[in-house]
Amino acid sequence: MDELRVSLSPRLSAVRSLAQMVEEFGDANKLPDQQVYMINLALDELITNTVSYGLRGVARPRIEVGLQVHDSSLVLSIVDNGEKFDPTENTNPDVSSPVDERPIGGLGLHLIKTFADRVTYEYADGKNRLTLEHDLTPEAG
Repeated sequence: MDELRVSLSPRLSAVRSLAQMVEEFGDANKLPDQQVYMINLALDELITNTVSYGLRGVARPRIEVGLQVHDSSLVLSIVDNGEKFDPTENTNPDVSSPVDERPIGGLGLHLIKTFADRVTYEYADGKNRLTLEHDLTPEAG
């Protein structure tokens, strides 16, 4: 299994069953536990944001998740039909001020972008598509 494709109902409870599928995918592809953990962390953050904010008022909300292993990379894609939102823009939170002086929000997307080697976003045909690509090192893959 070098590819996982899942279509989710827009419920936060879907994250738990998706996490189990990602763990099974990681085991089947011999991915390091840390990498599987970070993928699940990214999915939790992105799906929670999409369900909580992006899909409000959408008649038939859908979220599609794809995970693929290529020769030297792991590619995670998330597609939804919610309101246009580019997480690659304006998501650099203040990480230099003391914690109690920082505004709330933005750290999850910051961590996701920091962890990925490449992040791309596009909006086409009424759908957001976010792709996170992670290099697999010989010892990690």
